[in-house]
Amino acid sequence: MSFLWAALLIRAAIGARNHWWLGLICLIVFAACWAWLLRWSMDVSTAGYPAMVIYSAIWMVLFAWLFRWFEDRKPFARVPLAVLAPVIWIALEYLRAEVVFGAWPWYLAGHPLIEWPLICQVADLGGVWVVSMLVLCIGGAIAEWMRRRPMIRHAAVSSIVAGCFLLLSIGWGLLAVSREPGPVMGKFLLLQTNIPQDNKLRWSVEEQIEDLGSFMELTAEGLRDFGGADVVVWPESMLPGIGFESSVHESLDAHGMTFGGLPPSFWRDAILRFAEATMTPMLIGTNTWAGNLEVKEDSTSSYVDPQWQYNSVVLLEPEAVQQYHKVFPTPFGERLPWIDAWPWLREQLLSLGARGLRLQLDAGPRMDPIEISLEDGSVLPMATPICFEATVPSLTRDLVLGDGIPTDLIINISNDGWFGDVDGGRLIHAQSARFRCIELGRPMLRCANTGQTGWFDSRGRLVASLPLQEAGTMIAEPRLDSRRTLYGIVGNLLPVACLVLVIVCFLLSLGAKRLK
Repeated sequence: MSFLWAALLIRAAIGARNHWWLGLICLIVFAACWAWLLRWSMDVSTAGYPAMVIYSAIWMVLFAWLFRWFEDRKPFARVPLAVLAPVIWIALEYLRAEVVFGAWPWYLAGHPLIEWPLICQVADLGGVWVVSMLVLCIGGAIAEWMRRRPMIRHAAVSSIVAGCFLLLSIGWGLLAVSREPGPVMGKFLLLQTNIPQDNKLRWSVEEQIEDLGSFMELTAEGLRDFGGADVVVWPESMLPGIGFESSVHESLDAHGMTFGGLPPSFWRDAILRFAEATMTPMLIGTNTWAGNLEVKEDSTSSYVDPQWQYNSVVLLEPEAVQQYHKVFPTPFGERLPWIDAWPWLREQLLSLGARGLRLQLDAGPRMDPIEISLEDGSVLPMATPICFEATVPSLTRDLVLGDGIPTDLIINISNDGWFGDVDGGRLIHAQSARFRCIELGRPMLRCANTGQTGWFDSRGRLVASLPLQEAGTMIAEPRLDSRRTLYGIVGNLLPVACLVLVIVCFLLSLGAKRLK
């Protein structure tokens, strides 16, 4: 299916009457496709949903236009479609996924191939971009034969290129999956909660107390059923409150502030007591206030304006608390790229399309990776991307490799209650994150509210998972893989090279003769 849509799009770009007709048809067709894929976002933002659909469809129009532009110019018309199409596609896909409006790296052409382990292992050479190139390469070869009058020489060359690409990918995959896994790094208890997205919007104090109690009970049951664990992992933002910064709690106590009738330290103290009772380190998702606090008053009440608010993952151990604050707040989910610079415009857009959300989380500072001390005395450094972060290739690469000691394990916590009843959104979120395993040669544990909670080996293969939209626990025992991948070394060199090549060729084509 992945190869077929690519072939049909390329064939449409070749055969359309003109650019405007091509653009209109592509916009209509792909807007309908994106409307289905993104239907989960209607519950999050009614006004934002159509904007997201049109924005995503425009990238398909840009590809069709740019492809037609080159195909109509004499020097480039000789280039086989199996070569021209993937280069143009990757240039635009990289812009969408990592550059424009912060990032939108979901639903990339190569993502569905994560379910075909032998084909997608080439991602450790050049990232998910190589797999997307394979899709467009094969699609280009098929499109050559779909012409009204196929040019046999071009079609044959495209078929040979696509065939060789596919065979090399499968060969590399066979070699990759044949390597023996390393030793087990630890025993992790993953907790999957199942509460709706309201926990970010209208989570009352009574519901918070009830839900937190159920999380603790489920965790205790899991530890008993599985005979304990080295670490317990909870999903993103499941602990209410304001985090673990001592200075913040002291300042609030000095002002006599309460939240819903509870002292600021209520949630912090409750989870610390629970972690101490279970005698097990806990990795949890929570909100964090940090920096200076400004207590403000209006005619009816007092409220607190923290200097910074972070989306955080916190490791609770008997003698220490380690934290990672999300360094890349989700564009249009936790922040408004560019728009944040104009407060008036920001407020108008929020009132129009995201009433009830503030979208004002700060980007956390760069920090050392979280390290877990295991029972055998070893120390396990971990990268802990939160939610959307694990879908951004370059960001996860920076978190895993960093400037210091490379980490051995990726733990991705997420709150996927935003997808409502649309399980397809949950699965594509996990699919996208799984590519980081192949690219960086690291296993991943994924712990998500409503799912998909599971663990993946360093080849991106699903080892085990919990049913979607069901609360539960599971044990994950990831294995060490200390190899260095080519993508880990060179990063996004491939898509950047494609982008530069397309720009240069476009400039050269401005003076080229157009085919009649």
